[in-house]
Amino acid sequence: MKVYKGNDTEWHLADEDLIPIIADISGKDEVKRGYTTFPYKGGKVFIKSFIEKGIAGFVRNRVLPRGKKEYLLGVKLSSFSIPTPMPLGYGVSPMGSYIIQEWVEGNSLSYALKEEKGKREALIDRLAVLLKALKTYHVRHNDLHLDNILVAHESLYLIDLHKMEIKKFFRMDDEVSNLSHALVSLYNDMTETEKDAFFSVYGSEDVRRPVEREIVKLTLRWFRKKMERAFEGTSRIRAVGSRLSVIGTEDCAAGPFLESIKQDKKVRVERYSDHIRKIYRDARRLKKAWKAHVVFLYMDLPVVPRAFYLQWPSTGQEGYIAMEDLKDRGVELDRYLDGRYDTMDYGERKAFIDGLSRFFDTLLKWGIMHKDLKGCNIFVSDEKTFTLLDVEDIVFNPLDSESIKRMFLQLNTTLPKRIVMRDRMRFFIRLTSVLTIDRNALFRKLLWESAKREIVYEGKSGLMRESW
Repeated sequence: MKVYKGNDTEWHLADEDLIPIIADISGKDEVKRGYTTFPYKGGKVFIKSFIEKGIAGFVRNRVLPRGKKEYLLGVKLSSFSIPTPMPLGYGVSPMGSYIIQEWVEGNSLSYALKEEKGKREALIDRLAVLLKALKTYHVRHNDLHLDNILVAHESLYLIDLHKMEIKKFFRMDDEVSNLSHALVSLYNDMTETEKDAFFSVYGSEDVRRPVEREIVKLTLRWFRKKMERAFEGTSRIRAVGSRLSVIGTEDCAAGPFLESIKQDKKVRVERYSDHIRKIYRDARRLKKAWKAHVVFLYMDLPVVPRAFYLQWPSTGQEGYIAMEDLKDRGVELDRYLDGRYDTMDYGERKAFIDGLSRFFDTLLKWGIMHKDLKGCNIFVSDEKTFTLLDVEDIVFNPLDSESIKRMFLQLNTTLPKRIVMRDRMRFFIRLTSVLTIDRNALFRKLLWESAKREIVYEGKSGLMRESW
């Protein structure tokens, strides 16, 4: 390798043609900001910086700088024929290090799976093949999310290697780590057929259950991290003074007051010309609601009203969340069924139940539970899509048969009595078909406990009370 010293950085280069690039940028701030590309032999090179801070960073930079580590690991991966951007060199300075790589033009696997629907099956197969190769060569990535895999030239390229290890012995926990981190953001959207095909291509069905258990843990950990950062400025949230705003909604929620909609001991709800304000008397419930909104924002899961900003409480002013107004787009589930159920034919009822089941199926897969699941807390749009209201009552936990029973006991007793048992059963069976629980026992408990309760719901003409 060629060694080139520029200002405070010593560069180790696999190709001397890189020297003019390094000579031109050495010491400049642009290369210290994180990610930079430069023209190189008809293509581009990519330079990434690792700035070290504190004693731990100082020691790491002296022992094995991250730029050098990523270079060496990239060379090793290439020797295994595992696609990764070609490592071309690295640099070390007193403040950190750098990696120089071939620039690979492509999209993240996360993006490709969302935007290239026709290639989904092939992409999932390629992911299984890549993970199988990592197992073969004892490679544990340690940060293997789908944004660290690029799709380019009909191949998957592994990137961000500085946390990676190549191990002498590859144990079950190493295998589970790679698989669970790669699948965590994808798994709940995969069909059972896709899951079966993935593990078939990967070549090991035995690891499936440990991976699924770890995915649950990783998901809950991810939820907690997003909640912990819900009150900071991030890539999706801007903190200015006493307000936390969702980036991209700066021009929303500025209209004048129109009317008061609801007021009780916990909240006051007001309508403005372009938004709703939910004003919380209890700061604890305000925080819970905002945390849930932020989680859904990062998930890109449109199952709650879109939030614009949180206004912290101050002297003489209660805290509130400004969110989209759903008025004129539909009506709550109990009112919807009270007004339309009798006019729906068999096919319309079946389609509606299947749509509602799919909505809750998505929630259950992610461990999303509503602790006050009344019919009035499910909004039905004119397009037959669904939205959860009272976001402060949403929690993120592993679901068991008892929590599912509590949720649907509330729902079952807050819908009109005249909804026939056949339709109630269709919803329950359709919803629980993929859950590993005793459905028959759960359904019997649900019916037994429902029979002991009064039916209470908001109908089209007001509050209704009925007996079974």
